[in-house]
Amino acid sequence: MPPPAEIKSRSELGHAISTPEDPIVVDTQGDLLLHVNYSSILTHYYRVSLSVLRERSIYFDNLLDRAKFSEGIAVDAKLSALRKSNRDPAAVPSYELPKVVISDIGVGPLGVSSKLCGSAFGLLLEILHGRLQWSSVRVKGDVRSIIIALLAHYAEAFAAVPSVSQEIQLLSQQGYIRGSARPDADMKEDKSRQKIYAGLLLGLPDWVRTHSAALIVSDSKRWAPDYEHNSNEDYPWDYLSGGVEGERGTPDGEL
Repeated sequence: MPPPAEIKSRSELGHAISTPEDPIVVDTQGDLLLHVNYSSILTHYYRVSLSVLRERSIYFDNLLDRAKFSEGIAVDAKLSALRKSNRDPAAVPSYELPKVVISDIGVGPLGVSSKLCGSAFGLLLEILHGRLQWSSVRVKGDVRSIIIALLAHYAEAFAAVPSVSQEIQLLSQQGYIRGSARPDADMKEDKSRQKIYAGLLLGLPDWVRTHSAALIVSDSKRWAPDYEHNSNEDYPWDYLSGGVEGERGTPDGEL
């Protein structure tokens, strides 16, 4: 029986071509195969731990509960069949593991690359498994804020904010994330919004304080009376909660 595949480089999390036979291995002894569709042109397979996902994500805990959803029933049946045949799920080839499909988790319109979404979701899985090595993730310049914003989005969507927030705050303390960095004079509004959004969800108060002030001073284009909203172009950070904006995306208290 062949051993599980080697863990792919962290820099490949959003870019590697993966298959059921050669997935991105988050846990070498994982007993579950996640098939994730980001868009019509990008899909990834991840070898992960069932128990870790259920312990650290409320979403996965519910989805993989055999008493609640068909996915949980199917996974439990497949693992039971492997064990009854005296085969350890942690040691079988990945394509023989139970598979769960997660579809259409790309973010925003075409402006956000599905590869960036893949990188962010891959980071989420690594954080949940306690295997993140931030220094080896190849992100540069403007990409860093959007990666963390996408990570925050997935943490909320998959009900794993406490686990991700704890890791991100630790990384901030270690200097991998410059939470207190002041915005550049020519910083685009989207980048400020990404930092505020991530800061609100993941507990980076310096990002929220610094970049919300910058947004208010520069005056958001979304607050203009003649702004035309197109819901097909929305990103998660386009409307900020936490007292930063009101119900229509205006400064809070100016509806």
